[in-house]
Order: sequence, then structure tokens, then C-alpha cells
Amino acid sequence: MCGLTSLDAKSWKATPEGKSQRQRMKALQLGIGYGMGVRSLSRGLGRHPMIGSEVIIRHQQRCPSFSHSPNKRTLYNFPMQSGGSEMLRLAANRLCDAGLVSSMLVHDGILFELDNEEQVAHAIEIMRGAARDVCGGFEIDVDEDQKLIGGARYRDKRPVAESMWNTVMATLQAIGALPKVG
Repeated sequence: MCGLTSLDAKSWKATPEGKSQRQRMKALQLGIGYGMGVRSLSRGLGRHPMIGSEVIIRHQQRCPSFSHSPNKRTLYNFPMQSGGSEMLRLAANRLCDAGLVSSMLVHDGILFELDNEEQVAHAIEIMRGAARDVCGGFEIDVDEDQKLIGGARYRDKRPVAESMWNTVMATLQAIGALPKVG
């Protein structure tokens, strides 16, 4: 807190000038964290660019984990991740509009309960349409391999997931939420 006691800090924040300055500094701190440059920071501070440059340098020195160059693969992956997210959002909205309400979104998939194959086919077409719209007409396949019918339960095949599932089931049996299996 730059040498202020918590009492001083609280009373400073309560003043109109303190509130205004705090809001401005909050925005500038977020800006620095997201790569704000010297010119923008200097304008926001109402100071010479040399001051803005010094603030950024000090931030980089004090917070090196926030001041590294991003991995190029991360930057190249961003359009893929954001496009996938937009497809999922659009598909979920359209499914709800069609009365096919999902139970949950799971990473890049949608879990929902449907009554018949006609609803499944309709849901798949809605998801494909969302993908086409986001990708400018390009066809994206919808994976139907995880279709579970008749009360079947999805099971992750990884050993760590199986261990976790066994722990959850044993805990539910131990507290009486499920009958014990003999």
C-alpha cells in the first residue's frame, strides 16, 4: 500500500478525490496488465511519456510473471479457442430456442437429455449450423460418438477419472445417499 496504514487507505478511498484517483489507477493497472503502451498510460496519468515509461518498467521489474512476452503458440491458438467458444455459445442459444435445453456445457461439448432420435438429429443440425455460421460456411463435424441411450452414463476412460468416480460413488454410499453395493 505504498506506506499507508489500512486506516489511512480506507479514509483516502472515502474522499471524492480518492475515489476518482482510485478508479483511474484501477483502469491504468488493468491496462498495464493487458499491455497498455507508454502513450496511453501517459495520457491516462496526465504525465509526460517518460513518466509512463518508468511506470511500465517498474511494473515489469516488480511483476515479472505478468511482463513476459507471450508464447507465439498461445497467440496462434486464440482464434481457434475463441471460435470454438462462439460456436458453443451460438449452438446453446439456438438449441434453447428450439426447445432442446441443454443440461450443461462441457468444455467443447453439450450434454442434454432428449426423448427420441428425431430430437437428436435436430440438435446435431443446429450445432452444425452454428459452426457453419461462425466459420463462414465451412463445415465442422459434430461428434456423435458419445451418444448415450437408455440411461447409460458417460464414463471417462482415464485411470485418474475412474479413481475419482469410484471415490465419489463410495462417498455417496458412505453417507447414505446411495445404497451400498454388496
